[in-house]
Amino acid sequence: MNGGGREARPALRTFGLCVAALVLIAAVAWQWRGAFPPVGAPLALGVEFPRGVAGRSEPLITTGEHGNADFLAVRYVDETHAVLFYDVWGMGGPASAPFALRPGERRQLTVEMPTLAHVARYRSHEQRPLRVILDGATLLETQVYFHRRAPADIFFALNPAGGDLVQPQFAGKLFTADGRALAGGPEVLFGFQPRLAWLASMRWLALLATVIVAAGAGFAAARSRSALARIEQFFWGPQPAPVFPVQKPRSTHAVFLITAAACVLVFTAVLTGGTFRLIAPDAFGEQYDWQARSLLQGRLDLPREARTPESFVFQERTYIYFGPTPALLRLPFTLLDVGFGQLTRAFMLAYFAAWLAAVYAILLTVTRLARGSVAWPSRRATILTTVSAGLGSTMLFLASRAYAYHEAILCGAVFALWAGWCVLRWIAAPGRAWWIGALACGVLAVQARPPAGLFALGLLGAAAVALALRAFETRAAGASLWAALHRPLAIAALAAAGIASFNAVSYAKFRSFEGAPLRYHVQYDAARLAVIAGRNFHFANLRHNFDAYAWQPNFTFRPTFPYLVPARRADQEYREARIDLAEPTLAVPYTMPALTLLALGGAAWALARWRASRLPLVLVLTATAPMGLALLTAVAISQRYTGDFCPPLVLAAAFGAVALDLLPAAARRVAWAAVGGFTVAGVLVTLALALHYQGEVVWGVPDDFKQHYQMLRHAFDSALGLARP
Repeated sequence: MNGGGREARPALRTFGLCVAALVLIAAVAWQWRGAFPPVGAPLALGVEFPRGVAGRSEPLITTGEHGNADFLAVRYVDETHAVLFYDVWGMGGPASAPFALRPGERRQLTVEMPTLAHVARYRSHEQRPLRVILDGATLLETQVYFHRRAPADIFFALNPAGGDLVQPQFAGKLFTADGRALAGGPEVLFGFQPRLAWLASMRWLALLATVIVAAGAGFAAARSRSALARIEQFFWGPQPAPVFPVQKPRSTHAVFLITAAACVLVFTAVLTGGTFRLIAPDAFGEQYDWQARSLLQGRLDLPREARTPESFVFQERTYIYFGPTPALLRLPFTLLDVGFGQLTRAFMLAYFAAWLAAVYAILLTVTRLARGSVAWPSRRATILTTVSAGLGSTMLFLASRAYAYHEAILCGAVFALWAGWCVLRWIAAPGRAWWIGALACGVLAVQARPPAGLFALGLLGAAAVALALRAFETRAAGASLWAALHRPLAIAALAAAGIASFNAVSYAKFRSFEGAPLRYHVQYDAARLAVIAGRNFHFANLRHNFDAYAWQPNFTFRPTFPYLVPARRADQEYREARIDLAEPTLAVPYTMPALTLLALGGAAWALARWRASRLPLVLVLTATAPMGLALLTAVAISQRYTGDFCPPLVLAAAFGAVALDLLPAAARRVAWAAVGGFTVAGVLVTLALALHYQGEVVWGVPDDFKQHYQMLRHAFDSALGLARP
């Protein structure tokens, strides 16, 4: 550190305080998630019952989790009468006599039930009082069994616990005693101050332990006099520059343009089923056009005629869970009333072209980081990197179907990759404003496809923190700490706000910070929600999803075109997993072998031999971790979701491609030959997957696409002597 000895101590103490503060904030934030006081009993509520649907049961209060939940619910006898009942999962419970619903009328409901309080443990066969009063008349009063309940596991007018007895949502309305609408978890009942007071009074021992751990972490950091110096030395310390082979400065623009044109031609042929018609209607391809129309009217919800089997219905309004970025890009066409419902193919082609341009821009930038400002990537690096990222990746698979799902992933990947390029430029020139481009592209990415945006904004945030540490380490003795750190830390905060913008849009739609609250999805009934306990992510899915995306060779060969197809897995070995959708998925190393080789093998070589590559590669790895965790814990897997891994793979692969020139000449030739072979394999595998998916699997494909697929099958099988009657 600057000055050494005595001059280093104040800076190290400040560093220790920062570490202690971060540990304390993270630990308290973790505890805050469950910091909810018990609900006072008796609980006074207002209720408006809807018109009944005979035999239908809807939740008033749900406590616990899937398999260990208790319900206070209403069961409709007919349109005007219902009963209240209390159900203990696996045991049942009492029901009231029928009462008149009086739909739409505000009524007074008083509830006392065992799990309004937190229940950490109970004695075997223990019972506690249940009492429910409606407008002064006692409907239920008895002793009942119950389950444990964590502080956060209480829900009003909702049933996230699942099961086949109670619907996911109450069709009427609940209100607090002071008239506030009540629908959701305990956060709708308790504000900041009650939660803070409960945490301080009831969890003081945990808070004390947190303070002790934070203080210990800070003390250890402050005592590690060389901690920052070692970090600075690893990433920025002096080292002889790596010796790259001498090459003549020669522009590779023409090579890229020819390669990109070939990639675009193949992408267009697959996207249009060989017709090359880019302006055409596609089933489930008009969702962003509807959203653009709504945005022009200042609304997020869609008109009722836009409702599809993928719609979310909240408070009788129709929404799509897709982010607004593709809709924002359609606004000029919507204003001019041009091509409604017919633009998906054209936009996907534009995204693909922008993707290839970003790949080349990143390769060019990385080359110049290594060789200097006038250097150009080699022709083979340009061709193989462009082809492997374009045709040998999931980007080509997305051309198999022009609809909202694939457009969202392609759009998010493009903006995430351009954000990565901006971050590389910013790292190389921290005084420039490249971070603005990274932030803008990251927000557009997260509003198109959340995992891609999480990676892009995570990369920007990680870069900002790294530059803050660098500024802290290299500031002059006596210089203002605030002057050194305020800019990168402000940028890190903006990156975090960009990620939170996704949740903000979700809240504007659903009054929930969940990105896709499946309880409002028209396809998700109580039984389907029960499988996933009403949640989109489970750590129990890690092994299942990791094997699907990273490990298992989940494919089979067949004697007819396209010869290689994905196979369904025997998921019985993943009994712990909570999976809602498991489409046949071929792991990344088999669909993108060249990118995988460059990103893992080439980047590892770069880390060892080329110091300037260390910081960008560590940042890419850091930003990939939260995105990867989200994908590996999600309740759904699909081949298209592997597209979310493409931006980090391309960024790492660019460093790997440049670092291959650090190999000895003979080893370099072997390495590039391997990359070339893997590129060809990746293109063939991805093309086979795309055509198989388009011709035999996915719904909504036009008939002429399927006819084109059958013609291809006949042509290839006949050429190989495999034709069948």
